[in-house]
Amino acid sequence: MMDFIVVHSSFLPGVPVVVPALLVAASALFFLSQILQAKPRPPQLRVDFTPDSKPKSQGNGPTGSRRIEKTARRVDVYKEVYYKVQNLEDYPEILPTARKLLSSLLEEGLILARFKHRARSILDLPRYDPTALDKFLEAERHDILDEFEAYVRDRKSGSRPSLYKTPKDAAERLKRNAPLNLVDGAWIARVHKITTPFVLRPVTRSLWQTLSEELGDGDVEKNHVVLYKQLLESVHVHLPDGDSPDFIDQEKAGINDQVAWRSAVGQLLVSLFPHDFLPEILGFNLHFESLATADLKAAHDLPEFGISPYYYALHISIDNADSGHSAMALDAIIRLMEIIKDNPGLPGYDLESTWKRIQAGYLLSQSINEDETIDDYHDKVADLLYRKAKLSGRIHCSSRAKIGGRALPSWFSFPHSPFDGLSDHEEGDVWKEEFLTTLADSKPWVYRGNSAKSMLMHSLSWKGKMFGAFTHSETELMRTWIDSLPSKDDSLPGGMYCRRVGTKANNNNLFSALQSDAATSHPVFIPHQKEWSPCKIIITPGFISRAPLAATTNLRLSLPVNLDAFLALWFAHPCLLENTVSSPYQTTTKLAALSLQILRADLGYLSDNSGIAGMDQQLHRQRQTPDLVSLGLEIIRRRQLFEPGCLKDVLEGSSCKQSPERSEGRDFAYDMLDWAMRPKRNGVFLLGLARGFLDLEVWVAGREELLGRQGRAALGRIVERKAEAFEAVLEDLEGTGRLGEFVAGYEAARGEIEKALGA
Repeated sequence: MMDFIVVHSSFLPGVPVVVPALLVAASALFFLSQILQAKPRPPQLRVDFTPDSKPKSQGNGPTGSRRIEKTARRVDVYKEVYYKVQNLEDYPEILPTARKLLSSLLEEGLILARFKHRARSILDLPRYDPTALDKFLEAERHDILDEFEAYVRDRKSGSRPSLYKTPKDAAERLKRNAPLNLVDGAWIARVHKITTPFVLRPVTRSLWQTLSEELGDGDVEKNHVVLYKQLLESVHVHLPDGDSPDFIDQEKAGINDQVAWRSAVGQLLVSLFPHDFLPEILGFNLHFESLATADLKAAHDLPEFGISPYYYALHISIDNADSGHSAMALDAIIRLMEIIKDNPGLPGYDLESTWKRIQAGYLLSQSINEDETIDDYHDKVADLLYRKAKLSGRIHCSSRAKIGGRALPSWFSFPHSPFDGLSDHEEGDVWKEEFLTTLADSKPWVYRGNSAKSMLMHSLSWKGKMFGAFTHSETELMRTWIDSLPSKDDSLPGGMYCRRVGTKANNNNLFSALQSDAATSHPVFIPHQKEWSPCKIIITPGFISRAPLAATTNLRLSLPVNLDAFLALWFAHPCLLENTVSSPYQTTTKLAALSLQILRADLGYLSDNSGIAGMDQQLHRQRQTPDLVSLGLEIIRRRQLFEPGCLKDVLEGSSCKQSPERSEGRDFAYDMLDWAMRPKRNGVFLLGLARGFLDLEVWVAGREELLGRQGRAALGRIVERKAEAFEAVLEDLEGTGRLGEFVAGYEAARGEIEKALGA
């Protein structure tokens, strides 16, 4: 017996047409090939990417060669993570690896801050003090501007540009920076999800606004990724798509710079787990949006080579510390700390550890684009010890001290028989690696992570046997090296980082097993609860909306089950498009820009003026249009229900003081969360779902028992803005063969809405 599917036709308005399911299945083959085709996958890597806490012996070759090999392996890992995180719905298995890598990068940033001597460091602020933080940032800006002014004076005196030597060199540098700039905005691309605790949404809203402006506020022409692609094209650099396997292929793209890939991966990873690492995101954002010397030099020098400086000039302007992204970054931190003060006991947050984590995020941004790594500083320690040992070998001939069970005189006698046949340089490399590795595990001389307890540091201090043998800077180098060594107790992934920021890994789940509840965590990939397949696409030449809900429904507010389902759908449906902007490179199409416009309306950003909002939203919060979540909370307050703290509370039914059994509305809410995690596969279907919920928003805007006058007016403005965007979506879908996906989503949404409202 043949199945049939009901479709709609623009030629017969309102009249359903019955089409054999066999025809639908045949027609759907096109969609299957377009949507579900297997993508080429990069080679599977099995590399330990964690920054080494000590040199690792890898044979008897020179250390320099081993460093080159290790760097090459690390770049391979960065490339794999770069590709897979951008295509996360195809590679969710990368999440544990990504989490571990983020931990190691955060830890490395903290360690490098102690190794590297700067005029000032954010670590000089032991406690959160907004005034002191503002002064610190101002001093940093003055230093950068002083440096730039000196640079301009030197240029006027005849010196050459420092970043570029020739037009070809400039093009090559722009190409080298492509991995970073083609994911511009990624460091905040996953913030402000519907799963964000409601009390934190004022903070994440500010971050999301910055993201929106990085992506052009829904205008493809203003999208920063598009601007950088145009810049590359202008210097005849033609690269594969930034989210493709070819982009990470050395032969096809030719980008193999460790700093470039590390910077790009750090930007992608820091927001990948937005609920667990919000303080780190805020700190990263604070540094990343600060004035940068390299941007100033690029904007100044590129015109000399016939290259437009606009990409860099734009960032200098938009990131300004008065009304731009830099000011917004500081304001977001201040707001978070105020929320913590006002909400003692807020899960996962206290002032002390949150401030340390903000510092760690700041240092991550500061460290990932620097040439020097922890390995370089470990080499400095090894070189220092080798020099001292060569000079003092015979002085220690009577010493009975042992390092790793081997007498000190034996260590300090050169040459050693194991190194026979090696050059002096190779012999020194092998000795350095072996001695440093052994010393790191030689108690009581060295206690990992605890220089104060280590006998070596006591020996180098006043009244110690070696006082004066090391200079002050050499002693501090040794102290920092010991403190940087991971403790054997730090067995949990991220344990050392958690210890440094004063947070127990097992208390706030920073590095615990990935969470599986899509209503509380992000990202969450679980087996489909309700599979949507392109085989179920409705074949239709046009879209016709159903009759308005007001004409067909009667919300029986006295029936809790209906209200419970309604609230579940209302609070969950903003999730539908939020992941369409999670990978900045994939936001450069017209359809993606329209999705961003719809998202902006959902969040209360309705202005279409020629500029950017910047600090206007922060300085005039009373003028903000409420978002859909705020309007949902108003509905709950007007109904005098228990106020939820997060989406999970709504879906559990606590809003209505109900039985925890989930209604069909809640089931569909979880389906939407699941579908929304796969925007590449489900993108047009998700737009159709969102269009269905626009009908619900229209209905709510007319119900005075749900919203007050101001709330209804605000929702009306949101609806008006979204309706315009959806008209543009339908125009963009014409001729693509994908309109059926949109209709399928719309029909699915309307069906669930009408059930929830008791139609």
